Amino acid sequence: MAECDTPAWRVLRALRAYQAAYEAQAEPAAFEDGTAFRVRIQSEADLAARDPWRIKAWENPFARDGPASPFLAGEAMLEAEGSATAPPLLPFLAGVGARVDGLRLLDGSLIVKIERDGRAEQVRVTKDGPLLAGGGFRLCHDYGADVPVAIARLTALWSVSGGPAPRQGLGRWAMNGSC
Repeated sequence: MAECDTPAWRVLRALRAYQAAYEAQAEPAAFEDGTAFRVRIQSEADLAARDPWRIKAWENPFARDGPASPFLAGEAMLEAEGSATAPPLLPFLAGVGARVDGLRLLDGSLIVKIERDGRAEQVRVTKDGPLLAGGGFRLCHDYGADVPVAIARLTALWSVSGGPAPRQGLGRWAMNGSC
């Protein structure tokens, strides 16, 4: 994989303090076996990367085989659950040239990052078995004051997944299943 030049990597590459901290604290990465896409397992050492670097796991920004951008911490994320009945996610994303990486957090939850054209969106996925077996996911959101943030994240996810810009006046959206 070619080195990616996302804004996050440009910043981390420019900070010698980050590279020194990475070399001092990072452990060799471990990955889950038998998953439909690469899922890194967060380590205790990765917790030190959250502050002040605002990332969920140490990553070498110069590595050619790593993710195209770091897993960001402190960002609002969409919530989803794996679904065996949803359209398979990986073939759809491969068709638009997107990359998928996962990070299994110490609490057991899975962060899925979808990247394309230097942009990335993260989704927190629960009940991830169907997704990791090659299925899709169903987005979930509780109606409340944070709806504008969720709509912005959904629009960004749609954009990075290769979808066209949403149009006004589409009427009702089909609903399938529940969360």
